[in-house]
Amino acid sequence: MTLDPTTLNVAFVLLSLVLGVLLVFAWTLNRKVRALLPWGAAFCLIASGFAVANLGRSSGSYPALLIGNVLGLMSYVTLYAGCRIFNGRRGFPPAIVTGVGLWIAAFPFIYERQDHRLILVALTTGAYSLLSARELQRHARQPLASQRIAVVLLNLLAIFNIMRTWPGIALTSIPWIDALAYRWSSEMALFLVVFAPTLAFIFLSMAKESVELGYKQAAFVDPLTGIPNRRAFMQNAEALIASKAGKPVSCLVLDLDNFKRINDRYGHEVGDTVLKLFGQVLGRHLPQQSFGRLGGEEFAAVLPMNMECAAALGEAVRDDFSRAGNAMLGSETQVTVSVGCSASTNASIELLLREADLALYRAKDHGRNVVVSAMTLADA
Repeated sequence: MTLDPTTLNVAFVLLSLVLGVLLVFAWTLNRKVRALLPWGAAFCLIASGFAVANLGRSSGSYPALLIGNVLGLMSYVTLYAGCRIFNGRRGFPPAIVTGVGLWIAAFPFIYERQDHRLILVALTTGAYSLLSARELQRHARQPLASQRIAVVLLNLLAIFNIMRTWPGIALTSIPWIDALAYRWSSEMALFLVVFAPTLAFIFLSMAKESVELGYKQAAFVDPLTGIPNRRAFMQNAEALIASKAGKPVSCLVLDLDNFKRINDRYGHEVGDTVLKLFGQVLGRHLPQQSFGRLGGEEFAAVLPMNMECAAALGEAVRDDFSRAGNAMLGSETQVTVSVGCSASTNASIELLLREADLALYRAKDHGRNVVVSAMTLADA
């Protein structure tokens, strides 16, 4: 079967425009995924670049070849910027357009040398493709399956582009590489017609997966302190207890002392700051995912250790919070926390919390700002 390169190139231009518009439209529906806008622009730019460069090729127009290739290179720049934005980084630092600047500076000297133009374009687009793949691989904010596929596709795109330098530097000819190297070949156009929608689909999948993961995380994270909420804490605690069957597991229940007085005196904004501070203190002393906010000014932690070790950690949290709170509000206002501790080798999280709560009440009765364990309560 003979593939008409002109028809395939027209198909690629139209397909890229449609994909670009769809990605931009997806961005208008959910602007939280800001990377969809530059990714959509990248597809539109490559379509425009192909169309303008086609005109330059047929007419030999200097401006058309220059502008067409600049548009094509800018599509790779925008693709890379989209990957940076997706990872929450600055999308367009000044150095990002270095490759385009080199092309513009070199074009007057290589205008009449198609092989030199091919080498420079191939190396530049290959470099931007590698940067995009590296960005998604090394700076990923979330563990997305679709993002790993995007890394593979972008590395494949880099190999494809770099491979196109072969006809310009080699003394021998390899037919299948030559066929893919030249922009107007049927083989290259067919590759792009298949590759473009695949990459666009993966970008949309990344956006969808990112939004879904964000909603899932929001359901398990306390929005004020940024630590696990009650629902997440209970799930994490049950999983830990199940994995440590027959081994000691301890529970801490921590309640900020006189928190209402702080809110009344300084306002709820300062109260919120105190809660955030306590979340940070917990993060400095306790393992990740071992603690959470139960509600209000009450927090809890489940730890794979005996009661003595857990009580020592509770004491470290109490001391650190007292120092940090006093540094924030001054010595005139005591910012403290009372801690109740329980432990067992086979109890449920509900029973551990109940026993730690009883110890916490005893801590409140003993003047607050202390750690009381369930064994102390039993011996009293």
